[in-house]
Amino acid sequence: MDERALATIRPGNLRRPSEAVAADAGNTLCSERRIPACWREWQFWAVVAVVGVIYCARLTALPVCGEESRWATVAREMIDNGDWIVPRQQGHVFAERPPLGSWAMAAVGVVRGEVDLFSIRLPSALATTLVAALIYAYARIFLTRLGALAAALAYGTAGQVLQIGRLGESEAIFTLLLSASLLVWHAGYTLGWPRVAVWCAGYGLAGLAALVKGPQAPVYFVAVTVVFLAWQRQWKWLFAWQHLAGVATLIGVIAAWQIPFWVATDQRTVIDVWSKLARERFSFAGLASHTLSFPLETFACLLPWSFFLTGYLDPRFCRQLRALGVYRPLFVFIGVTLAVTYPSVWLSAGARGRYYMPLYPCLAVLVGVVIERAAAADASYELRRGWRWFCWGIATAMLTGGVVLVVAALNVHALQPLAETWTYTVSFVLLAAALAWWLFTGRSAASPPGIERAVLACSMMVGLAFDGAAITARAHGMHDIGGDVAALRDELPAPGQLISFGPVAHRFAYCYGLPIAEMPWPSKAAEVPAEVEYFCFEHHPGDNAEVRQNGRGSFWGTTSGKLPFEWVEVAAIPYTPYRNQDAAKSVIVGRIVRHPSAETAGKPSVER
Repeated sequence: MDERALATIRPGNLRRPSEAVAADAGNTLCSERRIPACWREWQFWAVVAVVGVIYCARLTALPVCGEESRWATVAREMIDNGDWIVPRQQGHVFAERPPLGSWAMAAVGVVRGEVDLFSIRLPSALATTLVAALIYAYARIFLTRLGALAAALAYGTAGQVLQIGRLGESEAIFTLLLSASLLVWHAGYTLGWPRVAVWCAGYGLAGLAALVKGPQAPVYFVAVTVVFLAWQRQWKWLFAWQHLAGVATLIGVIAAWQIPFWVATDQRTVIDVWSKLARERFSFAGLASHTLSFPLETFACLLPWSFFLTGYLDPRFCRQLRALGVYRPLFVFIGVTLAVTYPSVWLSAGARGRYYMPLYPCLAVLVGVVIERAAAADASYELRRGWRWFCWGIATAMLTGGVVLVVAALNVHALQPLAETWTYTVSFVLLAAALAWWLFTGRSAASPPGIERAVLACSMMVGLAFDGAAITARAHGMHDIGGDVAALRDELPAPGQLISFGPVAHRFAYCYGLPIAEMPWPSKAAEVPAEVEYFCFEHHPGDNAEVRQNGRGSFWGTTSGKLPFEWVEVAAIPYTPYRNQDAAKSVIVGRIVRHPSAETAGKPSVER
């Protein structure tokens, strides 16, 4: 075909040499820019099945950790008091973050009858699965089935996503809504959907994301779309009444919760719920070292698939992509998205790797492009060799892991944290061997079906390793206080009447399972009601008779360290989630002694 004829073909019609001879006719680009009927493609359902199984398996294997109990206690109080507007802990307004994440936990809790570990984590596991499905559908506008499959599974089995994508943190649901706002908007823009639908969908999803984690989502969405349209000189899209309709949708979504919340609280609380965390976490201290290390942290968070991103450092590979032309609309949007959003975490010393997780889907699509090009007939030798080395590395690591598990099962002390039952160990080894064989048979295949098999094998291997040894080792290093707290609760004569002086650690409150009324730290014995007998309070390193730390979330202060009555210690329960953390952070449970005796000697303060 001559240059003139080639120029008349739209980008979506362009086929690569490998696609012309592909055994699987489905591994060709769409004949036009459209989302194919993904539900008719086995690759789509493979993504849903693989990612869904990885994240729903062993969902409750780890004890409650991190911020899970913070939002779970809010969800419990929503159910108990019927107020789904104002987040509360121990009856007090908790203006830390909007409540959509707790709503999801509470909704599952209502169905199950309790906000247990399954209720806490199921929304995140489902959200991560939906993100993978969204990536596949979006990528199919620009990529073949192979590329879309690789992109979706690269996200679903990236290291940091595996680590927190199933936990009851806010990242999984926030990633779903924020990435959906951007990808759905760009899909609609590319496919020529009605402008009002595109803008309302994008802004509406950004508004829902804001109800998870605050203003980051609307800021990202507005910045990306405005810069992208300006770069494309699409002024009719940017300055249109449909854009205003989208803004109105954003305002409406947020206002549906914000107005009743404002009526129930006050202006200061409204400001805090949207800005306090962001103000505290934006810092310039240590910026130089952070600027150097954060890109490496991002690379590590996306392992093992981030190795494919290094392909974009090869000028020959980039020239090849530019010559093809079919990827240009995709690269322009993703390039603008990364350029606009990455500086917000790169240039803030307080940012952590997980703060950029909502944009990992964009990086996963770039991974899908590289793997798709590995199947092309004109793929470079370096790209093919890199793909084969990647497959060898995954298979070797998996087989080595099987050997380690066997050794651990033999009660070798150094590997005790990895020890599993022989049934599990043998099953793991057999499955690892089967996947390794499947991977070896597909690693050298140049056709899309062969590389699809290898991508699936790699993903299942990574997921199996995490669901097995990684979770087991992590659980071994965690401090599960649930049993200790439950035993304490059962020993108290009136467990429903326990009160706390000041806020009590949310992890302790969650494991206690019953409401713990909060009272101010008393300065006089008369301030404590006569019916109060058992109480608790947090003890932190450095607390003494003169001063103690006291607070909740990001709202902290100090109080006196003395209790103005005689008391005896009933229990001291460390509440940090990991064994190697400071055990001095504990919840002290005490009993008030109304008639002092020798048993109370030496107990006038919180100093221990």
